[in-house]
Parts: sequence; structure tokens; C-alpha cells
Amino acid sequence: MRRCIVVMLLLLATRLYATEYAYIDWLSNLDKQGIELSTEDWQTLVKKPSRKEVDQLVMKYAHYVESGRLDRKLFQPGWYIEEPDSLLSAKNQLSISELKALQSSMPQYPALIKSLAVMEKWQQTAVTEFPDQLIFFEGDQHPTVARLNQWLLDLDLVDELSGDIYTQTHKDILTQVQLKFDLGPDGRLGVLTRQALLAITNDRIRTLKANLERMRWLPNQLPYPHIKVDITGYKVDWAESRKKSTLYPAIVGTRFKQTPIFNDEIKSITYNPVWKVPHSIAARSMLRAEKKQPGFFKKEGFVVYENWDDRAPVINPETVKWQKLTPRTFRYRLEQQPGAVNRLGKFKLDLPNSFGVYLHDTDKPELFDKQRRSFSSGCTRVKGIDQLIAQILALQESFKDKHKDGSPTFTRTLSQKIPVYFMYFTAWPDVTGRVRFREDIYQLDNALTSWF
Repeated sequence: MRRCIVVMLLLLATRLYATEYAYIDWLSNLDKQGIELSTEDWQTLVKKPSRKEVDQLVMKYAHYVESGRLDRKLFQPGWYIEEPDSLLSAKNQLSISELKALQSSMPQYPALIKSLAVMEKWQQTAVTEFPDQLIFFEGDQHPTVARLNQWLLDLDLVDELSGDIYTQTHKDILTQVQLKFDLGPDGRLGVLTRQALLAITNDRIRTLKANLERMRWLPNQLPYPHIKVDITGYKVDWAESRKKSTLYPAIVGTRFKQTPIFNDEIKSITYNPVWKVPHSIAARSMLRAEKKQPGFFKKEGFVVYENWDDRAPVINPETVKWQKLTPRTFRYRLEQQPGAVNRLGKFKLDLPNSFGVYLHDTDKPELFDKQRRSFSSGCTRVKGIDQLIAQILALQESFKDKHKDGSPTFTRTLSQKIPVYFMYFTAWPDVTGRVRFREDIYQLDNALTSWF
């Protein structure tokens, strides 16, 4: 029905002006980016709009393409990435080429658009491709099995699947789908299981639209080089250019100590850093560890200060009755010295910010072997951070090293600061361009997906 309306509008526009034709065509194709025209705006176009009305609609949706439709403060209050300056502020009319230039230039944007088109195609054709009477049993060979493989791959329910024979792998995947929807777990593709796959397809469509919206909240193009901290993907992406990047496994904050979504700049690198423990961690996790294992502070190389004053004296941890303290009465400052058990490892990338968050090494590399890596207190631990540092330093012209005699800790100030973007995307293409759907680890999708 909507396509019929578009054709009618285009026929009307051709009888008016060529520019109207181009603008209406641009408006009608915005749904490919997950931007739907409202019913009211469609009605305006149907009623033979004036050139002024068309221009007003074009500018309205141009703003949506450039910086998003939804209020990020309302739909994702924890989004602190700086809003870039608008290119539209001083204009009331744009050419078609200028409109197309407003679209995000991030290389991941087209992949999400392509995935959205694929999902909407499945939404339209699944019932005819997998009719009610089609039920597969293990060992059945049928051309439609290959189409089922593709659907399951597009939904990201399986990493790899091929052939035209219905196998135990198919049964295992569909059994998980059936269990999710409280269906009889027989592993067969029947009417209800097909409907369950359609429900997942609809959910994927909403997720893609939500993440396309998030991408529009970012600058049209990120400066190179830059670092992206992919929170839900547990990765750090060193992007030296549009076509050259390196991915590093990462550990991010737990659901209760979330890694914030913001941008900043790496200004320096600290070697053999001292961990200045935040009070919230010291008064809870560290105090709990000391109570459980007396002597923990001394064993782990913590220096204990009387209080948080910069001139506070160092005290002997054995003189404090830790068992009697509570998080409320804990007044001490802890600083863990460099060493094999230092929580920051050997390196720390400094980006001063109000969240107290940075990138660093770790003393527990075995945690990188976990598939779900939300273990930290908000900072990001990077596997292979020494290689990342080497890539950063290769672009520097000069350094201002600060090294104190007798101390293993020193700081290297960068001549070229490196932008860092901490991002949260639950749909994101992998290195092959295939869009993968991630767990919403901080439960930030609900408001966004419900709008779409």
C-alpha cells in the first residue's frame, strides 16, 4: 500500500517539478535507514503539497538523518558522547547531494542498512517460503532447507550452516527457539516454530532500527586515528584509517558497575601504574577481601593512607581493626604499587574524565578466555595492550617523558592525542561485514526498541 502511494506521489511530482520528484524519492526511501515518515507527513505529501511544504518536510527529515529522531537524553540517559555541530543550522534548503552527505559515513552504517532490508524481506516472504504443511524430520533432503539455513544465519542464531539436509544441528537450534517461546521442544520446523522465528525477525528489525538511530547520534564521521571501545562486543577497535583497523579483546564493566558511554582523548601512557583505588571499591570489595583474608592489603602491595587528604600519612595496615569497619566507616585511601598482582597490569592509557574510566592492562589474562567479559568496575581492560600502545606511539612525533628517580612508574605524554569513543551497540557487523546481534548486557535497548 505504501509503495502504491509512493508511485502515485512520484507520478504527481513528475507533472510538477523535477526537484520535487527527487525530494519525494529521497523521503520515500528513508525507511531503508529505519526512518519512517509519520502518517501525518504522508498525508501532507498525498494532498498535492506546495514547494514550501515539501521543503519543510525535507528539512525535518534531514535533521533526523543527521542527528537522529529520538531524544537521546530521554531514550538513553547514560549517553554522554558529545553531540557534533549540525550542518543544517544555517540552512533552510538542501540539494539532493547535500542530503545524501548527511548520512553517517561510518563503514558499519551500510551493513546495518543491508541487514535491515534482509530482515524485512524475511518478514514478508517467510510464510510463503515455509508453508504450514512443510514439516522437516531429521535426514530429510529438501531445497527449502538451504533457505532455512540462510534465515537462521541472518538471524544470527548459528555461526555456520550449509547443505540441503535437515540435520541434528537444525533440530538443536530450533529446539532452543521452541524453549524460548514455551513450545514443545521437538526440534521440527512447524507452524508455531515458524511463527517463533518470525517473532525473532521482528525483534531483530526493531534492534537494527534502534542501533541505526544510535549511529546517527554519533558524529557523521569519526576522526582518524581513533579507538572505539565496543562495550557489548567486548572489543577495542584501533582504527588507523577507514580501511585499516585492529581488534583487541576487552573486558568491560558489570551490569552494576557499567562502563559509561562517552568520548574523550588519550593524553598519555603510564608505565607500571599505581592503582589509586576509588573509595567505592576500597570500602566494599577491598575491605571485604581484607576481612576474608587478613593481611590481604600487605600481600597485594597496597599502601594504606590515613585518609583522602593529599598529605595524609601512610599507616601500617596491621594496626587497623578491619573486622570492625563497614563501608560507611571506611575512611582510608588505598594505592596498589606496581607489581605482578597490580590490577592495572603494566600499562594504563590516561584519558582524564569525570567517570574515572580508562583503558589498562590486567593481572588476570585468563579472564579474556571467557565469552561474556563484563567483569570490571567500569574501566576497560585490553588484551595485547602493549601492541596497541606500539601502534599509538608509531604515530607520535615527540614525547615528554616524566620519570621519577627510583620509581618504576613513569608517564609518556602524547604529542598527538587519540580520540576514544565508548560505544554501546547491540547490532554490529563483524570483520566479514555480517551483522551480529549481541546481548543487551546493560538493558539499554528497551526504550529504543519499543519506540520502533
